[in-house]
Amino acid sequence: MKGANIFSGENEYFVYYDNVQGLQPSSPVQVKGMSVGRVSAISLNGGGRVKVTIAVNKKYKIPQETVASLTSVDLLGTKAISLQLGNSTAIAEDESTLKSNIEGGIIDALSVEITPLLRDMRHAVGTLDSVLVSVNGVLDVSSRENLRSSIANLDATMANFSQLSSRLNAESAQLQGVIRNANSITSNLADNNERITRIINNAATVTDQLSEAQIDKTMKEFQTAASNLTAVLNKVNSKEGSLGLLVNDPHMYNNLNASLSTLNSLMGDIQAHPTRYINLTIFGRKK
Repeated sequence: MKGANIFSGENEYFVYYDNVQGLQPSSPVQVKGMSVGRVSAISLNGGGRVKVTIAVNKKYKIPQETVASLTSVDLLGTKAISLQLGNSTAIAEDESTLKSNIEGGIIDALSVEITPLLRDMRHAVGTLDSVLVSVNGVLDVSSRENLRSSIANLDATMANFSQLSSRLNAESAQLQGVIRNANSITSNLADNNERITRIINNAATVTDQLSEAQIDKTMKEFQTAASNLTAVLNKVNSKEGSLGLLVNDPHMYNNLNASLSTLNSLMGDIQAHPTRYINLTIFGRKK
């Protein structure tokens, strides 16, 4: 009974293909992935083409200009008929012929996508081989040795860099402390922004006052006073005047010292015996 049209509730349509690629009777007939019928018969016609008869449930109306595409439903290449409904409002009659189309399967699509990639890969491999041959021809023994030495130096550099990275990881706690301290200092500066602004303003005010002060005049007066003091000291050192003689003449100093000593003795005696030096007369009487 396989492929036999024994159900009165189906319409039959004919589709012609050059190659059915393994399509079997009872294969599903689908519309947008939904099964609406089956392949009822497959045969060769006189023109060398394959006649496929499909049976579709009558409740599904097939418009004219519908295309029956032969497609694959899985990776194994299982075939089915997919109906691409036409836009016509006229309905295809029973036992009418539908247009045919063959869609490439998943494997075919992959083959179409991969084939250009394989071709490009072959070209790239050939180009790389030519480049390597050219490099080998250009690099002599000395150049190759230099290249090996450079690679060895690069390995040493990477080893040193790895050691440095290990040290930095070991000292990450200290670095975090430094960063926290820097953040703290920045926060303090931000908190004391107003005070810093006032200090800068005060410094600017002091600078303006200093720039407006008559510093040159004061320095000239100071230099004049220093010159006068220098002249006085020169006169003292040159024994000019009483002060110079007093400072530089020891004889005069000794005489002055002796005079002061005698004066001190006299003042002491006057305090002890004032009557010797002072006579007072009371009511005209004289003792």
